[in-house]
Amino acid sequence: MRGFVCAVLAVVAGLALPATGQNIGGTTTPAAGCKTPSNENKVGLNQVQQVKPAKPKPKTYTAEFKVTDVKTLGNGATITNESTVVQARDSQGRVFYSTTGTQPYDPTPTTTASVHDTANGTQTHWDSRRKQANLITLPPEEQRQHGCWRTPSGSLTMGSPLARPSGSAIDVSATGKSSSSATTASQSQRPKPVREDLGTMTILGIEAHGTRYTTTTPAGEIGNDQPLVRTQEDWFAKGSGINVRNVTDDPQQGKHSMELVKLDQGEPDPALFQPPDGYEIVTEEMVPCDAPKASAQ
Repeated sequence: MRGFVCAVLAVVAGLALPATGQNIGGTTTPAAGCKTPSNENKVGLNQVQQVKPAKPKPKTYTAEFKVTDVKTLGNGATITNESTVVQARDSQGRVFYSTTGTQPYDPTPTTTASVHDTANGTQTHWDSRRKQANLITLPPEEQRQHGCWRTPSGSLTMGSPLARPSGSAIDVSATGKSSSSATTASQSQRPKPVREDLGTMTILGIEAHGTRYTTTTPAGEIGNDQPLVRTQEDWFAKGSGINVRNVTDDPQQGKHSMELVKLDQGEPDPALFQPPDGYEIVTEEMVPCDAPKASAQ
């Protein structure tokens, strides 16, 4: 009974305090005959407000795809190229992408690879022909979406050279129309794709949802004497969001397909995110596109 009375008195005392600045874990004067409880497990109101939900860890995986490109020539002959693509993402959020295939007139397979490290703000690119890796430091994250950035060597450019800071004036051509308005008008005249839901399908034991996009360019639109129909299918794995199958059939570019052949959803091999041993490492830091170029030594 005594404990119940002490608890009631404590609540009443708390209500009597002003709301502003009240501390759940603050010290209050106990009622006569009541013991002061230990502050060991108390949490202040300001501490509760500072607790933020932990960011979900990136879903890890290593995926291998078979890529096939078939182009049909005017005489009916076809040219077929096959390559292998490997994609991976680790628990640190690093993303790896590589392509291995052959070049025209060169039967020796070559590999190009890149790693995007958001945590450290870097991109790394390398290929097996030059045995060289470029480690690029990106601009601060809050500045990457504004203006134009490039590496001094010109190996990488982000944004548009025509981009301007927000609020600046837009150049007007001799016709009196802004270039941005002309671009918007040309984009609005392009044929819009028709979306079709393909439902679900199992690919390598993975349930995936498919969507088809069909774009038709009417006859005479770009000098074509017949309508041009372009289709694109994308199948995304449920849960992971991995694009496990992509098929694009374009009368101008040919047929391109990319299909999953192997998937491991564990932690990728850390060595995958580093250039192979023996590669020369060249470092660069991105600068604004209008920054003066370094003079040749």
